[in-house]
Amino acid sequence: MEKRRNSYKVIFILIFLLLIFIVSPVDAGIPDVITKQKKAVVTVYVNDSNGKQVVSESGFIVDQSGIIVTTCSVITTWLKEVGHSLVVRTEGDRFYPMEDVFSCSYKNNLALLKINAKDLPTVKLAVDYRPKQKEKIFVIGRPSGLETAISGSTIKNVREKDDFIEITMPVTQRSSGSPVFNMKGEVIAVALSPLKKKQSHNGAISIRHVANQLDNYRKVQKKKMKQKLVSLGEKSDISEKHMKPDGMEGLEIKLDTAESYFLLGSSYDKRSMYREAIEAYKQAIIMKPDYGEAYVNLGLAYDRRGKYPEAIDAYTKAIKMKPDSQSTYNKLGTLYIVLGKYSLALHTFKKAITIDPKNSATHFNLGIAYFLNGDKTAAFEEYIILKELDTERAQNLVDVMY
Repeated sequence: MEKRRNSYKVIFILIFLLLIFIVSPVDAGIPDVITKQKKAVVTVYVNDSNGKQVVSESGFIVDQSGIIVTTCSVITTWLKEVGHSLVVRTEGDRFYPMEDVFSCSYKNNLALLKINAKDLPTVKLAVDYRPKQKEKIFVIGRPSGLETAISGSTIKNVREKDDFIEITMPVTQRSSGSPVFNMKGEVIAVALSPLKKKQSHNGAISIRHVANQLDNYRKVQKKKMKQKLVSLGEKSDISEKHMKPDGMEGLEIKLDTAESYFLLGSSYDKRSMYREAIEAYKQAIIMKPDYGEAYVNLGLAYDRRGKYPEAIDAYTKAIKMKPDSQSTYNKLGTLYIVLGKYSLALHTFKKAITIDPKNSATHFNLGIAYFLNGDKTAAFEEYIILKELDTERAQNLVDVMY
C-alpha cells in the first residue's frame, strides 16, 4: 500500500515537472516589449442596480488621461437598463466609473470611453502596419478581472476589404476588446467576438478604425445640446412656398393679398430681418385667418428672436389649421425641449410619430426627449429604430446622449 502511495507521488511530481517544461517555453517566447504592456489592459464591467455583474469584456488604454478602447457590445448592454452602471478595472485592481462615451461605431463594434484618471500606462498603436498571413501575434486579455492572460496566435487570413483579420485563437465575449500585438509590441488590431451567431469567433478588426475614431470624435457638451437640437432634429427651416425667387429681390411687392404679405415676410426672413418678418406674417394672418403656413413661419421668426412663448402659440395655431403637419409638431416639440418642458416635448413628438412612423427626424427628437426625461431605455429603443431608418441620425443620437 505504501509503495503504491509513493508511486502516485512520483507520478504527480513527474506530471508537475512536465507541465513546467511545457508552459515555460511558451512564456519565454513572449517578447518583453509585449509583456510590459499588459498593465494597459483593463476589464470593463456592466453592473445592475444592485451591483451584480451583468457582463464583462476586455479593453485597453490608448491615452494617459483615461481613454479606453472596448466594444460597442458592452456599451449596448449598459444602455439597456437605466439602472446599469459601467466600471473599468485596471491593473492593480483599481476601479473607475465610466465618465463618458466618446465614440461608438456599431459598424465596427468599437467604442471609446473615458474614465477620470491620469498618467495611465498605454499601448503603442501601429496604424500603418500591414498584417500578413501566418504572422505570429499575441492577444492580451483580462477576462472577468482575473490575472492578465497573454495568448499566442497566428493570422489565418487578412480581409483587406473590411480590415478584418482572421486568427487561430478563438475570441470569447470576455476576451472581446483585447488588443492584438505584433512581435514588435505594437497593437495592430482589436479582438472581437461575433455580433451574430453565424459569424466567425476568431477575428479582429484593424487598429486603423480606432485611430480614426480617436482623430474624429468630438465630445458633445451638454451646454451645446440645445443649440444642436434644431439642426440635427429638423433639416428644413422655413417654408419656401411663396418665397421670392433668387434674383428678384429688387422687385416691388404689391401688398394687396395675404399671399403678398407672406412673400414679403419670407423675403425679410432671407435677410434675417425677423422683426419685420413678424409684422408681415401677422398682416397675412389678419387677411387670411386660416393661413397655416403663415403661422408656421411666424413661429420660426419668433423662435429666431428668442420669443419662445409667442413661437409656441404660433405653432399651436398652425397645427390647428394643419393637424397632419409633422414638421410643425417637430418644431413645437423642439421648443419645449429648449424650455426644459420634456414631458410636453414627449407628448408632442408622440403625436408627430403617428403621422409618419418612419420619419427619422421625429424618432431622433423622441430619443432626445426620452433621454432628457430620464428614460434611457426608451431613448435606446429610438436608436434601434433609427439604425434601420437613418444611420447618421442614429449615430448623432448616441453622440448627444453620451
